Amino acid sequence: MDPLMLLFLLIAGLTGADSVSTVSWVSAWRGGSVTIPCFYSDRHKTHIKYWCKWHDVSSCTPIVRTDSPQEGKVSIRDDPDQRVFTVTINNLTAGDSGYYSCGVDIRGALEVADEVYLSVADGVSTVKVTSVLSGGSVTIPCFYEDRYKTHVKYWCRGYDVRSCTSTVHTDSPQEGKVSVRDDPDQRVFTVTINNLTAEDSDYYWCCVKISGRSDVGERVFLSVTHDSPELSVDKQEVTGVEGDSVTVQCRYTYDYGQRQWCKFGSFCVSERSVSLDGRPVLIRDDRVNRVFSVTVRGLERKDTGWYWCDDGNLQIPVHITVNQTATTTTGTEHGGNNDELRWEQVLDAVLKAGTGVFYLICTIIAIQLHFSSCRKRGSNQREVEGGANTKHGS
Repeated sequence: MDPLMLLFLLIAGLTGADSVSTVSWVSAWRGGSVTIPCFYSDRHKTHIKYWCKWHDVSSCTPIVRTDSPQEGKVSIRDDPDQRVFTVTINNLTAGDSGYYSCGVDIRGALEVADEVYLSVADGVSTVKVTSVLSGGSVTIPCFYEDRYKTHVKYWCRGYDVRSCTSTVHTDSPQEGKVSVRDDPDQRVFTVTINNLTAEDSDYYWCCVKISGRSDVGERVFLSVTHDSPELSVDKQEVTGVEGDSVTVQCRYTYDYGQRQWCKFGSFCVSERSVSLDGRPVLIRDDRVNRVFSVTVRGLERKDTGWYWCDDGNLQIPVHITVNQTATTTTGTEHGGNNDELRWEQVLDAVLKAGTGVFYLICTIIAIQLHFSSCRKRGSNQREVEGGANTKHGS
């Protein structure tokens, strides 16, 4: 069994959890597909599993179940050995967005279940609401579909995308209060706003320019406050090293419910979760000090990307960069370190040679002592034999 899954089930057993457990939020692109895992305890291995829509379990109508699996838009697969069933939804549309439940049928009733929200994005995706301290800065990531890699992107201010005022474009980037940067390889463009004031509070749009038809975009509300933001992090850019770990502390003011740690284009996980995208994650929620702490372990280069903290009402983006353990240096740095390297090599050679000479001397001394001891014993033996012969002759 996969170690992460085993740890998940062990924690569930120790805490007395009896319900089905899954991720709390999933994002996917329109026209694409998504697979959602639903974990359950050992006692439910032989029960029928459901996948149903609506957040109210009492009125949840099953879409597909394991006793009548089907291949089509929605399919389900149960793996009792791993104690997980997976649901795959294909050809996603905006209408597929909503709450769903992973459920287990016990005595003909859907008695244990867990909820997950599926968000289907159309063209562009970003956070919904962000709170920032006045005088500071914020970077908002705007993700887009692969088909828009070569298109012009822009940042637009206003409630309605059809009447918003664009402030910066990727075909004419600028450095100032508002700047934009496009990364086609990662399919994301980022907008940074500096020296924020209360007047900057408003609705904004991440937009992609489409020639000959309406542009596509996603709206985000930016709240700039003089007091402590309702949700914040010490810094939006966090750096780690392969094989090591990083910790992000998300500070919140109000308790809107369950705090989550999310990855763009993937899942959101909560305090009871143990992994995200196969990476071990330790989540602790200190409700006294109102700090939601996330530690990601065993970092790999592929973990580089955008994440965000979610307190149920607001989100704050965080970018994690994972560097290689052995960093390369420039030719100048190599030249500057050549003398040091040579001295280290000389010292190492001297130490090795000295050690060899020491062992050689010890060996010679040991041999000499051995021969000396042998000669002494031989001399003593001859003296004893000579004395015995003298007495015998007498």
